[in-house]
Amino acid sequence: MMWTWALWLFPLLCKFSLAALPAKPENISCVYYYRKNLTCTWSPGEETTYTQYTVRRTYSYGRKHDNCTTNSSASENRASCSFFLPRITNPDNCTIEVEAQNADGVITSDMTYWHLEGIAKTEPPEIFSVKPVRGIKRMIQIEWIKPELAPVSSNLKYTLQFRTVNSISWLEVNFTKNRRDTDQTYNLTGLQAFTEYVIALRCAVEESKFWSDWSQEKMGTTEEEAPCGLELWRVLKPAEADGRRPVQLLWKKPRGAPVLEKTLGYNIWYFPENNTNLTETMNATNQPLELHLGGESYWVSMTSYNSLGTSPVATLRIPAIQEKSFRCIEVMQACLAEDQLVVKWQSCALDVNTWMIEWFPDMDSEPPTLSWEPVSQARNWTIQQDKLKPFWCYNISVYPMLHDKVGEPYSIQAYAKEGVPSEGPETKVENIGVKTVTITWKEIPKRHRKGIICNYTIFYQAEGGKGFSKTVNSSILQYSLEALQRKTSYAVQVMASTSAGGTNGTSIHFKTLSFSVFEIILITTLIAGGLLLLIILTAAYGLKKPNKLAHLCWPSVPNPAESSIATWHGDDFKAKLNLKESDDSVNTERILKPCSTSSDKLVIDKLMVNFGTFLQEISTDKSKISQENNLGGEKNEYVTYLVTPDCPLGKSFEELLVSPEIPPRKSQCLCLRMPEGSCPEAKEQLLFSDQCLAPYHLCGEEAPNPYLKNSMTTREFLVSKKLP
Repeated sequence: MMWTWALWLFPLLCKFSLAALPAKPENISCVYYYRKNLTCTWSPGEETTYTQYTVRRTYSYGRKHDNCTTNSSASENRASCSFFLPRITNPDNCTIEVEAQNADGVITSDMTYWHLEGIAKTEPPEIFSVKPVRGIKRMIQIEWIKPELAPVSSNLKYTLQFRTVNSISWLEVNFTKNRRDTDQTYNLTGLQAFTEYVIALRCAVEESKFWSDWSQEKMGTTEEEAPCGLELWRVLKPAEADGRRPVQLLWKKPRGAPVLEKTLGYNIWYFPENNTNLTETMNATNQPLELHLGGESYWVSMTSYNSLGTSPVATLRIPAIQEKSFRCIEVMQACLAEDQLVVKWQSCALDVNTWMIEWFPDMDSEPPTLSWEPVSQARNWTIQQDKLKPFWCYNISVYPMLHDKVGEPYSIQAYAKEGVPSEGPETKVENIGVKTVTITWKEIPKRHRKGIICNYTIFYQAEGGKGFSKTVNSSILQYSLEALQRKTSYAVQVMASTSAGGTNGTSIHFKTLSFSVFEIILITTLIAGGLLLLIILTAAYGLKKPNKLAHLCWPSVPNPAESSIATWHGDDFKAKLNLKESDDSVNTERILKPCSTSSDKLVIDKLMVNFGTFLQEISTDKSKISQENNLGGEKNEYVTYLVTPDCPLGKSFEELLVSPEIPPRKSQCLCLRMPEGSCPEAKEQLLFSDQCLAPYHLCGEEAPNPYLKNSMTTREFLVSKKLP
């Protein structure tokens, strides 16, 4: 029996354990749209299954009740439900509770209590007119129509908001109208003269916490009146040659002046500070106005006027040319805060509380348009970014003003919005060395910077090598690269960076040197020093041993006439060997002399010394050598004459051939060749002897003389045909 009950209860237990009740509705809120409906909303919570909501209401102070049903699948606004007329009465108290039900069960919210007048919401009022009141300055009157669907038994409270046409900030005024009051108007005072305003209005039941929506906006203008005043400023220019100084006079309406204020003209008068009798007056209709003042200090006064009157007088003191201005601003900086440019400064003069701010775009081509604005009781100044052009550099100056004196300004440059430079720096290389080079670049033109240059980065890379970079601050326009490779090609470029990014300049190439100038000078100096030292040592040696140096530089050539060979055949041989040089020689190696009648007086034309061996075989068989040289119009012929050490020079050819002092040798040779027209005696001497072993040859062998080993072996004789 127990097992039967267990099997029957187990599915029920599983069902209850797996059940997911709907979330309890919370944050119930109700709004009574007057004479329309009562709408209640709540937070449904997270739903996983189909859920139906039922709003249970009691009304007529608890005497009646009704329901409003919605579900999560059929209604987009499943967390709201409305009750409509005629089951809504005012005033009344009611209770609201919300019941949520799904397949697993039902859950009910806490009960809430509502007083209909406290949650009533009316329609917005309708503005009928906004206009000034004649004779009353700086005021406009707003007139509207009360909402039709508003409680008759309750007072209405109103909120009026207004602003000028060019402003985005609203001002509000709250007031209440009695339910019995039929005059639905309001006078808005404390406004600016001749200024257009935008007006909007809303209302609510005095006991209710719900306001109506805002009405449609309506515009109105206050009455015109005389100008309210002017603000003056000046731009001092350099003095001219005649001592007078041009002063540009600027003026504008003060901050808060009527936007629509009309001005017909301006009255200006000025005079020296120490002499009011020299007052000059003039009239102007537009600005700027340039005054030519003297070198002393001046006072300038100005008023504006229209059809309703004249403005108060504005005055400005112009300092003398030689007057020194005081300085009190120590530091100043500019920064961007959200959509504003903020300028802050610090001053060492505590009694200075008025400042003049001056700003203008810093452009290369266009003349600047100056803007200015006074600041009081503050040491900062803000301006909306949309009033400044993006990517333009502005010069901002702050002038301290103490009473009627203007101090020395402090100036900085700032951008309302920064960007990446439109072009990079122009780069070039200088002072190329073996391992160093100087990179120089020019500043980017102001119109291309688009921001304050914060640094420069130099990128350089060897051909086929690894790239390197160096970063320097914005005040540096050149940089020396070191530790480069000798005789290597490099590519280099410079990047200019702002806070928004950087732009690279053009890439240039260069090649390092093989030798530096110092190395070249050092090598040249060492070589020159060595040569100079050698010259000095040679000169010193020459001064110490002059004969030795002369012998080394100009060695003496042995004279055959003074040779010991002359002693072999007597003294008369010396006279026959006197050599004479001819100034008319074409070749310095040849000596020309006419042939004499005697064979012993033949002239030696060329002397060739053979440093090999004194004895050698010379064969001149069948060789015929003739050389022609036009010297003085004469035709010269050369004769080759062989002399051996065994043939004394002191004897004639006949004596040589038959001399008993020289015995025949096996290999001794004498080879003679005489050209046609030679001297008869020479020919006879050549044909004289039959004792030679062969024609034209004398052969023999003998040990050479050591002295004559480096002496003459061959001689050539020049024979002139014109000689007898």
